[in-house]
Amino acid sequence: MSQPFKDPFNIVYFIGFILVLLLPTLPATLSWLKLTDIL
Repeated sequence: MSQPFKDPFNIVYFIGFILVLLLPTLPATLSWLKLTDIL
């Protein structure tokens, strides 16, 4: 444990965690984008 903890995958896990948290808002986001004619 003398080396500083640097996991090259921790940023990937963090982004994945954020995406999982955002999944419930995906249908609402898509519907808002359709209502505002962005898509």
